[in-house]
This record gives sequence, C-alpha cells and structure tokens, in this order.
Amino acid sequence: MKKSRFLTAAGVAAIAAISLTACAGGAGGDADAAPADSGEVTWWGWTPDTPVAERYIAAFNEEYPDIKVTYRNFENVDFRNTIVPALESGKGPDVFDLSAAGGTPDLWGPYAIDLAPLAEDTLGDDWESKFGGGYAEQLRMTDGTQVSLPLGGMSAGFVWYNQGIFDEAGATVPTDYDSWVDACQKIEAIGKTCFTMGAGGEDTFPTEMYHSIANSVDPDFFLAAATGKAKWDDPEGVEVLQIIEDMKDDGIIPSNALDAGQYPLANEMFMKGDAAMVQMGFWYTQYSGAESCKSAMESAGVSDPQCFVQLPAEFPDVAGKGNGSVPFGEVDYGLAINADSKNIGAAKTFVTWMTMSEAGQQNVANAIDLLPALQGVAPDWSAISLVDKDVQQPAIEQLIADSTATTQSRQWQTTSSTLDAIVVAIQQVLDPTIDMSVEDIAAQLQQSSEASTVGVK
Repeated sequence: MKKSRFLTAAGVAAIAAISLTACAGGAGGDADAAPADSGEVTWWGWTPDTPVAERYIAAFNEEYPDIKVTYRNFENVDFRNTIVPALESGKGPDVFDLSAAGGTPDLWGPYAIDLAPLAEDTLGDDWESKFGGGYAEQLRMTDGTQVSLPLGGMSAGFVWYNQGIFDEAGATVPTDYDSWVDACQKIEAIGKTCFTMGAGGEDTFPTEMYHSIANSVDPDFFLAAATGKAKWDDPEGVEVLQIIEDMKDDGIIPSNALDAGQYPLANEMFMKGDAAMVQMGFWYTQYSGAESCKSAMESAGVSDPQCFVQLPAEFPDVAGKGNGSVPFGEVDYGLAINADSKNIGAAKTFVTWMTMSEAGQQNVANAIDLLPALQGVAPDWSAISLVDKDVQQPAIEQLIADSTATTQSRQWQTTSSTLDAIVVAIQQVLDPTIDMSVEDIAAQLQQSSEASTVGVK
C-alpha cells in the first residue's frame, strides 16, 4: 500500500533546492541509441505497488524475454530523498517515475533524455494526440523537452464508501450537506466512523477536499486562484474554509483528522471496515478487485480479511448551489529514461511497450489502478475479478467516463507553495488550539501561495 500516489508539495520544494547539473546525453548514455531486444533495465518509482509492477514486467517479458527489468519501489518520502542524489552520482536507475505535479518535469527533466523522437517513431507525427488529453504536455519541461511519456492518468475529487456499513446503518449515500450530516448520525449510531480523513503532516491529500468543496462553491474558483486570476481570500475562498469548519463542527470531519496523514490514518480505518467513507482518488479502484482488496485489508492490519463492496460516489454538493463537484485529473506519472543510463536501448524498448503499445496499456487498464494513457484502451472486464461485479463494474465504468471527460487539472496547475499553503489553512481550521477567523486564515493562504503559470493561456 502506498503512502501517497503523488509527490508531496514539500518534497518537490525540497528537490528544487538541489542543484541540477545533469543534462541530456550525459557521460554514461547514448540518447540516440536504438531500442534493443536484450539487456537489463532498472526501474525506480514510488508507484505502482510492487505486485502491480511485477505483473507489468511479466507481461513485458512475454514479448521481450531477453530484457530483465528490476523494479524498486520506494515510499514517497524515500523516493524524493533518493532519486536526485542517485542521478547526480551516476548511480541512478535506467528508468524512473516522473509526475506532473508541482513543476516536477523542470526539476527532474534535466536528468532525462528527450523522448519525443521515440514517440514520433512509434506512433507517428501525431503521436501526442494518441495519448489522453494533455498527458504529454504535462510531462514536458517548460523548454518543450518531452522528458517523460505517460503511463496513465489519475483523477480525484470523489469519495469511496463501504456499501455494507451504509446498509447496516440504514443510511443513504449523501448528495448534499444535510444528507451527509444525516448519514453520519446514522452511521455513528452503529459504532462506525462516518467519514475518515487524515490531514496531519505535509502530504497534500487535504487539498483534494478543498478543491472538491471549491467546485461546489464555484466550479471556476480553484483553478482561477491557483493561476492568479482570483485570490484565495476572495469570498469563494472564505466560503470553502467556512464549510470545512462547519463539517468539523457538525461531525462530518472526525476529531482525529490531525492525528496523522491520509496514509496511514484514513486508509487503515477504511480498509479495516471501521469507517464508512473516505476521500481517495482513482487509484483506490484497484481495491474493488477480489484479490487486491484482501491485500489492502491485510496491509491495514486485518488478519482474516473478508472483502467488502466499496463504491465511488460524487463528492456531495456541500455548498448547496447545484454545482456539484466534478472530478479533476491529469496524467498521474510517466516513465523517464536516465540520460546517463548505459542501457538506453533496452530502456527505450521497455518504455515504448509500457506507454505506447496496446498490450502494455491493456495491462495498465486491467490493473484498474490508473486511467490508461493511450486513447481507446479500456479494461477487459472478462479478465478482472471484482468483489461484486454486478454492482461495482457499472459504477467504475461511470467513474472512468467522468474522469476521462474532466477539463479540470488536479495539481499540474498548482504550485508546490500553494499546495503547502492550502494544507496549512485546512490544518488551522481543524485545529481547536488555533484562534483565527476563516477570513484571516484565507488571507494567510493568499499571502503564502504562489500563482502558477503552467498551462495558462
């Protein structure tokens, strides 16, 4: 189980302080090397989970048995603390994960080769259109270098719920603020936590709640504020923080929310069956699987896991204005090739298969862990075992459709300092020892943020 599906803003900021001295085509590698059918490739990433990566590699080896791929999985913090020193020292991996969040392509891109020629050779002159909307652009440096190719997309802005707990409590899945309060009262009455949330620490998970509530207040506000076209202390921003305070006071947000981060606190409570709802992104879809759900429950400390039916639901329209809250998303991460790799040929073959072949992307789709990056690829449901297929498959298919259709970015257009500032603001609202008005907290958020110019036209 991953502690996070993306690098935290604080981690990206820390990386920014490190001097980037590498450049494409460094001393160890040949960026122009042709794809090879044999060799060894090391791949480092904070995602996917090791069992998923091993399935990807096994399928790859069915076509390329003479390329040995070794995957090393890191916890989020360990990855960001390890990758740059390793690349600087020439001891880095041949292939490494690279996300779009917080300006990461510009931070890590100088260590990677330009993959646009490989994409053009593989998919043709219109290669960029073969990927999901914006995915390729989001993995580019600001100078235009394509330093990574997308493996898959990610969406967030919705909640997951335990169908069994709702049935036991006689509660209905909430669609607005009042029905959420009502559901929580019924769920608490049977001794369960209604909604679990971990907002402690530096992980940026709390920003997804802020974004969801902001969409309910005004669907244009979050990205307008993120890109400097609005201010975080505008009336809409104050209203978002007031709703969060109300959710705390009315028992929707639990009193232990600041005790730890979303991982492990909220993840473990939900996977243990102690909480009825949790806000997680599309990556949680994988735990609808009959085997993945058992592994997730075991990782949460359940000794004899009995899988429950988990389902996605729209984030309730907590502002009550009829806006609802659409999912927001972008490329989750791509694969980059180390410019100093001595195995660039084999690495190109692996990255090509993973990101640009139908076989590789079918494996991504069937893991129901990411939205496949390649257009036209969808899960093969005959190869996927769910806990309750009749109930879960239609819900997941709708989630995929909604996620694919979204025009709102998740973190790509939000700077690391802004993500940090949003987290701090939420923590201040939830902390009973902090004596500040929501207006003052919003003003501090505005002062601490930095507008993004990414994707602004």
